[in-house]
Amino acid sequence: MDDFDGETSKRNPVFCTLVNAPLDLDRDDLGHPDHPDLWQRLLADRRPVHRRGLHCPQCLTVRAVPAWMYVYERRGVRIAAHHNPHHDGHRGESDEHKAYKERCARAAERGGHTAEVDAVGADGRRRAGVLVTGAGGRQYGFEAQLSYITAATARSRDAAASADGITTVWHTVDPKSPLIDVVRWTRADDLPAAAIRDDRHLLVRGGVRTLDLQLCERMPAPCPRRRQGSCGRRHPRWDPRPRQFDDLVRDIADGSYVPLAVQAGRALHRFWAPAPDLETYLDSGGTLAEEDHPGRATTARSATRRGRPRDAQCVVDRVVRRRRRFEPVPPRDGGDAIWLPAAGVAVPIPRPPLVSVREGVCSAGRTHCGAEARLYPAGWLCDAHRPGANRR
Repeated sequence: MDDFDGETSKRNPVFCTLVNAPLDLDRDDLGHPDHPDLWQRLLADRRPVHRRGLHCPQCLTVRAVPAWMYVYERRGVRIAAHHNPHHDGHRGESDEHKAYKERCARAAERGGHTAEVDAVGADGRRRAGVLVTGAGGRQYGFEAQLSYITAATARSRDAAASADGITTVWHTVDPKSPLIDVVRWTRADDLPAAAIRDDRHLLVRGGVRTLDLQLCERMPAPCPRRRQGSCGRRHPRWDPRPRQFDDLVRDIADGSYVPLAVQAGRALHRFWAPAPDLETYLDSGGTLAEEDHPGRATTARSATRRGRPRDAQCVVDRVVRRRRRFEPVPPRDGGDAIWLPAAGVAVPIPRPPLVSVREGVCSAGRTHCGAEARLYPAGWLCDAHRPGANRR
């Protein structure tokens, strides 16, 4: 419930026993100028939540039970959240996540590449699930993201890896995952750990595409350039191409598959494709999306929220929160082809050879008959080829 505090006009009230008074999170000094470093001290406190001295005063008044709280900062907004003692936020990796790391490392090593599991950066702020060093010394970080992650978090982690020269390959099993088309991604079915760890087929169904230059006159819809008829060109279409997981890991490591981003209307699509298809696409006049690094981080805001102060009201008592309903989220990976009408290459259309027609000479057949003929509505034809003649 508390995750929405930075996006609404209300905030949770919080009482601090350290100053024996409530805190105003919208003020730089929290409403206590005698304690200039109070916010930093609260953020640095790593003791158990029930020992930090923060609780909700409204919960204490209404329920006569202290509801312990903790504070954090998100995008420059200070937030106080209720602590749930029954939720363990550090349950560790799932068996499926460990199985993906084992299989990815095994596939890379079988392709002649080096793989390091849980590789930590030099500054300790970045960790790659499986760091693969491929052809030319290029490094790829394979991340099996099986749990929910926000798009902003995926961008931030992707940017941190890119700053160290690592191209991250995000792998998910959820077609509705927010990271799809936000970062470089792949998707497979949701399988148990035993099936992932086994060397049986593991099909990657999303995030991998191949190029198809389709002739305009064979398209099911009007020409995307002229909006009508046919232009006699070939238009690029990126079709989904399922790929075996082990083969894809090796292909990415040796550079056979490369990441790219294309703009189709207002939608930006990111996927992996064969390197020859990318060259063909660019040679045919196709363009890649103009963008910064796909994992660029959101611009940091100021340390405190500016503008109108938020009203303090306990999240437990907000009726509007309890009545809030969300519509079902449609899949972000629908498996549809990507049409790009902006690019097209001229294709010569074969024309039948022109053969001269002579007066009084039969013109029937691929090679003209040549017999004496008379003129019919169908042309100069002899008695054997005239309309209605009995042919065997």
